[in-house]
Amino acid sequence: MTNNSRLAPEDSFPDELHSLGDEAVEVLNSKVHRQLDAEYVDSGEPHPETEFRLDELTEELDRRDDDAASGLVNQVRRLATGNPQ
Repeated sequence: MTNNSRLAPEDSFPDELHSLGDEAVEVLNSKVHRQLDAEYVDSGEPHPETEFRLDELTEELDRRDDDAASGLVNQVRRLATGNPQ
């Protein structure tokens, strides 16, 4: 049974997370975490596909965080050198 707040292993999952917007990735992350919780409650262990999806989402979110931090550092450097562009 598919639940709107979770993403079951048999539900479709995007091939390319980098093409999705931040909100879409965050929603997927939330659904996969809820699915993981449900699997632990129901069977005591996660489904391999759910673990794989969680790893993919974690990597993508980490990449986005790193990109945002790098952009902020570059902006601060430009401001410090008097070149705001």
